Amino acid sequence: MIDYNLITSIVAIFIALIALIVSYKATRYQIISLLNAQLADKAKDCNSNLNRNDLSKIPTKNDKVSWIVSSIITAEEIINYQVDHKKSFFMIRYNIQSLIDQFYLQLHTTIRVFLQKGHFDPEDLADYTQFGAIKNQYNRSTEFLSISINKDKNKEFEKLHNHTLERNKKK
Repeated sequence: MIDYNLITSIVAIFIALIALIVSYKATRYQIISLLNAQLADKAKDCNSNLNRNDLSKIPTKNDKVSWIVSSIITAEEIINYQVDHKKSFFMIRYNIQSLIDQFYLQLHTTIRVFLQKGHFDPEDLADYTQFGAIKNQYNRSTEFLSISINKDKNKEFEKLHNHTLERNKKK
């Protein structure tokens, strides 16, 4: 004889497990989307401090340079708070470096070249009074982005562009 109550219970448990997995995935996606949006805002903050009349050079005004590197530090703090400090169950086994890479790729090329330089000189500022503080911010920024900077130097991000070219050829 078939016990329909048992079958109904097993089906209900199976459906509940599927709902739990879907809920976990949806919550994880929302957290990652929120982090990406926050990091995109910080990249926009960095980029907005470039001189619109000459995007090929980093500005030398202390407040502009400080704003750029401070925004990078804030991006680091956002990631550290959301991922490490909260120890979010939803971020377990997530590749945090991919968030950092996405942030780095959203920075203007001029800022990326400035970070790739790897050192901060007194000539990078118009006013040397805050050189020490801004140099420390620069060093912290390059440390945070060091893996992304190395990927950029080693042309690893060009693979993404090549993928786009291949995809466009198929059209």
